[in-house]
Amino acid sequence: MTSPRFAYVAHCLMNANAKVDEWAPCAGVHPGLFGLLREKGYTIRQMPCPELAFAGLNRFWQVRQQYDTPAYRRHCAALAEPVAELIHLDLKEPDAEVVLIGVDGSPTMGVRFTSSGPDWGGRPDKPGDFDSDVVSGKGIFVEILLEKLAALGVAAPRASAMTTDMPDGDEATALADIGATLDGPVR
Repeated sequence: MTSPRFAYVAHCLMNANAKVDEWAPCAGVHPGLFGLLREKGYTIRQMPCPELAFAGLNRFWQVRQQYDTPAYRRHCAALAEPVAELIHLDLKEPDAEVVLIGVDGSPTMGVRFTSSGPDWGGRPDKPGDFDSDVVSGKGIFVEILLEKLAALGVAAPRASAMTTDMPDGDEATALADIGATLDGPVR
């Protein structure tokens, strides 16, 4: 019998319609990612989209500094709590594996990289011109989720990310990295 495998996936990778206008990389589900997850035998769990739930469909693209407020952190904590509990339960199954798939460059779902623009104060004045910086670090939701897991005594799961929110994001490279993460050692 195969060990149970669970992939916790950023909401927008399963529903591109949740993305900010002009930023959807595909219509609906990201086909390359989901083909890979199915091929590797992962049960797919969709995480919530904190940005959509907080600011709605008509929001504009923002950087981490704009979202990094007490109200948004409380919002992310409330959404991360049930996700952390479910990961904790999934890992109670014998030999279970959990991976986290985020979106690098996202202020909320970044795994290795997030967006930064310390001088941003409102809606960007150049539609489609994302002139923020991409810096090392986790998005706010991912950071809070990992804190909640640690509080439950759960080690951080293996994690990777699509790079569709990065200026030089390359789908093939991202999928290769995700594939290596999916095949990585169990923690």
